[in-house]
Amino acid sequence: MIARLLLASLLILLPVPPVAAGEAVPAHAKRIATIDWGMAETLLALGVAPVGVAESAGYRDWVGEPALPSSVAEIGLRATPSLEYLAALKPDAILSTPQFAAIEPVLGKIAPVISLATYTDDLEPYRHAQENTRRLGALIGSEPAAAGLIAATDARIAKFKDTIGATATRPVLVLYFQDDRHAWVFCKGSLFDDVMKRAGLTNAWTADGNFWGFANAGIDQLFAIRDAALLVIEPVPPAVRAKLAQRDGLLSRLPVFQPGNYAILPSVWGFGGLPSAGRFADQLLRHTELFERGHAS
Repeated sequence: MIARLLLASLLILLPVPPVAAGEAVPAHAKRIATIDWGMAETLLALGVAPVGVAESAGYRDWVGEPALPSSVAEIGLRATPSLEYLAALKPDAILSTPQFAAIEPVLGKIAPVISLATYTDDLEPYRHAQENTRRLGALIGSEPAAAGLIAATDARIAKFKDTIGATATRPVLVLYFQDDRHAWVFCKGSLFDDVMKRAGLTNAWTADGNFWGFANAGIDQLFAIRDAALLVIEPVPPAVRAKLAQRDGLLSRLPVFQPGNYAILPSVWGFGGLPSAGRFADQLLRHTELFERGHAS
């Protein structure tokens, strides 16, 4: 908390052209900058490329699609964006999330700040992602596009659910690797868990996680999980990829890491909005057989 307040205090001292007091967001804002990748992907899915995105290289590695056009400017780190770069872009609005609340007063000197929460105490990120999509649609004057994105995402999840039908399925474990001994395992409150519930799947990780819907877990904690399908999401650290390929070390002894028991998925942002939810549903559909009870190597 002290560090966040200090950061905000330091940023306030930087010279930034102020926004006129009480300035409102234009009715159909088009020049929008965002420090959140989930908002960036949603804007792109609605047909509007943001003028600037924080940590754009990270977006390309961790989010992947919708692809970020080369015309989108880099505005620095998400927690400490460059105020000079932002001001030069002359945005109509800046999109944020509550985790960046400490710097929003400073960002508000450049353009009106719109803070949208997807991850909250009620642990319903999918519903909030729908609400945020509607708000962004209204912001850019594309309410029909927002309604279409919501319907299309629901349909992608329903397609998987219809495909498995009455088939008996086993629990599914979803994770990002930190290194060969630690992972972020997605649990209740995550976007992935919300999609799986709607798709008729059960999360294999039943322990609590954090506000964002994931648990920091040691790989040894996965020994207790037996009959479950595993989805590993890119980017996978090179050392982990090598050990998986060579059947080397602790990973090779875990039941969930037996050949034919897991799949490595292309990048899907675990803290995103509806575009990430839809891409995750598509990946579930591509690996339907993995989830059938009795499926094993």
